[in-house]
Amino acid sequence: MRILIVDDDYVTRTQAKTLFSQYGDCDTAPDGEIALKLFERAHTEMVAYDLVALDVDMPEMDGKEVLKKIREWEFANNVHESGREAKVLMVSAMGDGRTIMSSFRQGCEGYLVKPVTPQRLTEALKEIGLA
Repeated sequence: MRILIVDDDYVTRTQAKTLFSQYGDCDTAPDGEIALKLFERAHTEMVAYDLVALDVDMPEMDGKEVLKKIREWEFANNVHESGREAKVLMVSAMGDGRTIMSSFRQGCEGYLVKPVTPQRLTEALKEIGLA
């Protein structure tokens, strides 16, 4: 499985890469703009990401906006027709219902509240069909 981890905090991004790496090959991005470039390039190179783990609260472009742009790109490029859309797992310290529901409305498949533990990650990946 190919995984893209997007988080503006270096320590959190590094810890996430360690946790997620047991499930596949991980790339990381420190912000939404870089994440979108990596996402598009992966499709161009025919090595699309199976999972995108997005921090909700990032400066400039938050995770929900990145998610919206990913879904728009997939639709514009007919990725939905092949059934190969990336699964998106929102990862955030914000566990309030409003933020969670807003993320699901934007098109994520799962939501994980920080701090992420190996057990909670496994459960979240099982819920979205990736573990």
